[in-house]
Amino acid sequence: MRFIIGIYFIILCMAIRVNSFVGITWGRMQSQQLVPSMVVDLLLQNQIPALRLRTSGSDISEIFSGTNISLAITLVNNYMWQANRTDLAYSWVNGRVKNPINKGVNIQYLTVGTEPFSNTFMKAARTDQVVNVIKLIRQALDDMGLGYVKTTTSHGMDVLKLTKVPSEADFRDDIKQLMLESLEFYNQTGAPFDLTMFPIHYIKEVLDYSMEFAFFDNKSGFKIQDGKFKYTNVVELMIDSVAWAIRKAGYPNMKIMIGQIGWPTDGYPHANIENAERFYKGFLKFIASNKGTPLKPGPIDVFLHSLSDENEFRTIFGAFQRHWGIYQADGNPKYKIDFTLQERDIYPTQAKGIVKMPNRWCVFNGNREDMDLVNKNYNIACNIADCTSLEKGGSCDGLSDDSKISYAFNVFFQKHKQQVESCNFDGLGEIIAENPSTGNCEFPVEILSFQDQAAKDGMILRI
Repeated sequence: MRFIIGIYFIILCMAIRVNSFVGITWGRMQSQQLVPSMVVDLLLQNQIPALRLRTSGSDISEIFSGTNISLAITLVNNYMWQANRTDLAYSWVNGRVKNPINKGVNIQYLTVGTEPFSNTFMKAARTDQVVNVIKLIRQALDDMGLGYVKTTTSHGMDVLKLTKVPSEADFRDDIKQLMLESLEFYNQTGAPFDLTMFPIHYIKEVLDYSMEFAFFDNKSGFKIQDGKFKYTNVVELMIDSVAWAIRKAGYPNMKIMIGQIGWPTDGYPHANIENAERFYKGFLKFIASNKGTPLKPGPIDVFLHSLSDENEFRTIFGAFQRHWGIYQADGNPKYKIDFTLQERDIYPTQAKGIVKMPNRWCVFNGNREDMDLVNKNYNIACNIADCTSLEKGGSCDGLSDDSKISYAFNVFFQKHKQQVESCNFDGLGEIIAENPSTGNCEFPVEILSFQDQAAKDGMILRI
């Protein structure tokens, strides 16, 4: 009898292990933020079991108490000083991890460092402190009885030397020792290698391949042959490139988790709603299959990037960095996607309880008598508000010059909560009630912010 029960238990565990894990990221660099309680509802309605925050989330994490939604929180590069001594690490873990867990928050992952060895996207925030800090934090977690909270570090593809085939991949020489120390730590603690990957950028800026290679239904016939392995899409090639580097370091069985993967919908060539929907449809079918990659067969855990657009995210490497959202900033889904991996042809549910500002837009009144004044005000608007949709390849790239000025005036007006004076622009702006949107270019009306809605509803928030 015990033997039968034992066999049943093993089979059950195997069944559990073959299910891929699909969560989503949420960044809050927006002029008007979604209320966290609405985000909780969105996750529950769409059966999304996990959320990754790009901060510690100390101001909002308690909202998730009792929901069984697992959280992955982050200690970002710029704040390593908060935990770079034993006493500081204990204090940080106590406040940002233990206290929320004691209040019912299901924290499962702690990412210490966001691409700390980057030489592209995150190079301005590079830090070598991460290896020491993650060890201090791991010790604090263990001493507090929180050994189940996994600690890892997110790494982008730029930790590798540039190669054309996965089997040639290895870590960059300038960071190799740091990577080896990190891998040894992950291996000792059972943590996964956390991989950040953005196929659209990697194909265009790094590999310079056909964009069709980004899609799992690749229609171009383009492929990469690497010994006995054939790659018909860039996702498997990227994962196996990292897997080869890890294997060469002596850890062939280390788990690779995709900590961020997504497709932007604006501000970049090929960044649009149709391509985003197509990419996710193929990618999630691949994840659901649990087949893995040629070098790393088996299930892959993944966080999709991201929940909503962030109109205040830095655009150092492109306007597309503000347009990763599966949802628009107002809580409306952009395209069809089935988070449950059942391949249903459905839109995700709309955010409930969103309160939009009135249907009012600020536009250019057409007075071109002093173009220096017009251009000055256009530049002021775009320096402060989000004009990335006007970039080459963006959804509003085809507007007339006057309409582009109107778009800039409007995003400035919306960011400033439709205050009448924010549509003055030295007498060049006017407020209208008729929607000036045209074609694929939407002139936004923003939502009441997190704080505004809280005040309106009389909510008590812990900020």
